Amino acid sequence: MVSLILIVPLKPINLSKDKKMKNIFVSGTSGAQGQAIATVLNREGYTVTGMSRSETSNDLNLKLKQGDLEKLVDVSSAMEGCDAVILTLPLLFDATLVKTITQNIVSAAKLNSISTIVFNSGIPLGDNKTGFAAIDVKHDALEILDLSGLNIVTLMPTIYLDNLNSPFLRPIIDEHSIIPYPLAMDFEFSWISQENLGRFCLAALSDNKLHGKRIVISNRDKLSGNKLANAISIVSKRKFTYVPSSFDEFENNLKPVLGDFVAKEIANLYRGIDQHRADFFNEENQHLMSHVELQTTSDWAKEAKF
Repeated sequence: MVSLILIVPLKPINLSKDKKMKNIFVSGTSGAQGQAIATVLNREGYTVTGMSRSETSNDLNLKLKQGDLEKLVDVSSAMEGCDAVILTLPLLFDATLVKTITQNIVSAAKLNSISTIVFNSGIPLGDNKTGFAAIDVKHDALEILDLSGLNIVTLMPTIYLDNLNSPFLRPIIDEHSIIPYPLAMDFEFSWISQENLGRFCLAALSDNKLHGKRIVISNRDKLSGNKLANAISIVSKRKFTYVPSSFDEFENNLKPVLGDFVAKEIANLYRGIDQHRADFFNEENQHLMSHVELQTTSDWAKEAKF
């Protein structure tokens, strides 16, 4: 059952400009993106609070609260004592559910006098919806955040290098020396590591110049499929070849693992990306890009042990 959306008035926020944030509420800490963000924050001395339906964690650096993002009372309780929020939405394609979760995050932040939310959109967003659910639900979330009256920083990562290390792809890459991915060979852009996602989130927490900005984040290089394969080949001292797969082929490969519906929507995400390549580039990112020390693609490949 979807929770009712409650509109909570903004309380006066009495935080001095010099106050150092110490405790950050990070959603999605059970997923790869949330884990990466939490790891970077912990490394820099921050306490991370997350939330889970089961409330179990082996991570001593993570304060995990039991609750459900669909329930405002749970989200508000989990945020108690936190100084800011980093929001990564679950993998959802239901606009109503995404709106409920996002409004709960906003309302809980206001109830706890939290003024800053860093929104990890998970994908670059253009000015308009695309007709693809995986992208459009992020627009729905962003609309709620923009109207919240809070200090919102939207970070829009490109494509994660870490996807290549997933159990869906890594065995194929290792066995056949190919990098199959549903992106055209001529689509040249900068991928991003999840480590760098965490570093960007860390920087965004304390930079007031970023409030209200939508920023495409990535590594600093620019790679076509061939150039990506070459970069990994140099590090691994083994020849890899990039093989662009069709969207239909990608969808069919995902179906046995994720089911027909999820496989279709993820494939649709890449169909949307291909049709909106310009969204991967904007001018808002120069300030942030120049202030963050980034892991290089080569360093990522070394850590991934290709």
